[in-house]
Order: sequence, then structure tokens, then C-alpha cells
Amino acid sequence: MLDVLLEPLDPRTLRPSGLVRKLSSKAVKRDDPMLTNYQKAAQGLIQGKVLFNAPLKRYTSMKVGGPVDALLFPTDVDELRRLVHQAREKSIPLLILGKGTNLIVKDQGVRGWAISLTRGLRRIRRDGEQVEAEAGTLLQRLVQFSARRNLTGFEPFTGIPGTVGGGLTMNAGAWGSELKDLTLSVTLMDRDGKIVEKPRSKLQFSYRGFVLPRGSIVLKAQFQLKRGDGEEIRERIKSYSERRRKTQPLDHPSAGSIFKNPENTRAGKVIDETGLKGFRIGQAMISERHGNFIINLGKATAKEILQLMEWVEKNVYEKKGISLEREVKVVGE
Repeated sequence: MLDVLLEPLDPRTLRPSGLVRKLSSKAVKRDDPMLTNYQKAAQGLIQGKVLFNAPLKRYTSMKVGGPVDALLFPTDVDELRRLVHQAREKSIPLLILGKGTNLIVKDQGVRGWAISLTRGLRRIRRDGEQVEAEAGTLLQRLVQFSARRNLTGFEPFTGIPGTVGGGLTMNAGAWGSELKDLTLSVTLMDRDGKIVEKPRSKLQFSYRGFVLPRGSIVLKAQFQLKRGDGEEIRERIKSYSERRRKTQPLDHPSAGSIFKNPENTRAGKVIDETGLKGFRIGQAMISERHGNFIINLGKATAKEILQLMEWVEKNVYEKKGISLEREVKVVGE
């Protein structure tokens, strides 16, 4: 049985709005001397939304970070390919941005282009017990899509706020499950714009990692699920949701788990044992609910968050002899 869910683009999302209106590609002239070369190169390339000097703190879950020269939302794979070709031809740095849930952008921002797939590549289709989802699909849509069709496997990912593309790139996981466990294949676009599908046997996953060929972009993935009892699936989703609410600080902006779990222990436990819960620098604080979360109390800067991360790393190494490895990605200048 073939089952497809496609959310058509809302034309309203293609129009500039808010504080970035005056800086959008539709509000400037091609020869505007105030545009950077990166911004000039982005004009007229796609029908999707294009924002100039967009503050990335609005597009990351930690709510910090400076502007990017151009933030682009391609509507389909052809527009994405056009951007990839242009970026390579003009040596424009690219940042592929999902929901920004595992990302900290520095205060001076990012030079080049940030490309978001969340408005153009978000189709889900099912064929029997196999589900295919495009990279811009929210993981929570995938959880609900599968549950409504009595397919089990995605329940442990309840509450993870990222996209399929971002989830694969970091091999997202929770409660003992990892995205790789369900993955049948991943379709990539390489730096030349060529599309290739790679089966699971050709993919190299690791704990919170995925070896992505340099310059490649995740377009979609195929997952193998199993038929299950609808009521039991919904109960598991409810249970995971409640566990997440009880153990994680969901009432403040954060980037999720900051550090990977060391061997044979948990990063949150180690940080708790060093007495760092509640420690803060400026508006950045180590959550009192979960030691492996740094939260933004409202007006934190990326600098404060990075200083707090370094403080945690230093103290844990000095007191426990453990070198914590970061799970979040830091970009910008």
C-alpha cells in the first residue's frame, strides 16, 4: 500500500516579513552597494524565501547567534541543486540548517549562506512497513505519521525537536534507540549536485555521528518499521513524552544534550557529581533539572554559553578525570 503525505508550500511563507523585510531579496536592487558578494550571488536564484542578514538566533533552539549573509529556503531539490552549483562556482561557504536544535551559532554570525530544507523537502510516503521521509521533515511529524498508521519504531524519538536530515547527521537517539537502527537507506546530494542513494550497508554511523561525504547533503531516508497495536504505540508515545517532561528543562531555550555520554556513564550524572547544576555565567545556566543541559535564561549570548561549556569541561576533567566530548555543533565567528 502506497501512502503519501505532502504539505504544499503556503505562498505566504515565500514573502518577506517582520524585521528582515527590508533586507529580503525582494526589497533590494541587484546593484545595491550595501550587499555583500555572498548576498548578490543569492539574488534571483530560487523562488523560495531568501533573507539577508537574518539573525540565526531566530532559527536555533538555543536562541543565540548573529546574522548569516543569506538564509535560503529552496522549495525543491532542483532549487537546492542550483544553490549548490552556485556556491561551488563562487566559493561560497554553506551551512545546512535544520531546526537548529543541536547547533550553537557564535555572536558575530556566519559568513556565506545558510540553507534550510524545512519549507521545501518535507514529504513523507509509506509503502507497507517502510516509510520514506525527506530531510526537512520534523521528526515529530514522522512519529505521528507512523503512529496513525499503526507502525511502531519511532516512539523513542518522541519529543526530539529536530528534522530527519539533522537527526541522521548526528544519529539522533533516546532511551537506547538510535535513528540508524531503523534506517534502510539514505539519499544524498553531493557537492556536484549529483544524487545518490546509499543502502544501510554502505553507511557509517557511530554514537551521535554519521560519516557524511564532504560537501554532501541529506535529501531523504527510508526507514523500516513494523506493524503494531495502535493503542500500545500511543501509550508508548505518551510515556516517552512524560519522561522527557519530567527529566528535561523544556521551559527554557536549549540545544538539547551538550555533551556525549562517556563510556559506561552518563554526562548528566558526571556533571551533577561535580556540583555544577545551577552554575551560571551571565544568562547561561546549567539546568538544575538535567546536568547535561545548558539553558538560556532569556538574554544569554553565545559567548556566555561557550564559556560555560568550557567551564564544565575543565571542572569535570579536573575532578573526575573525564574528557567530555561535545555533542552540539558550534559554527560562526
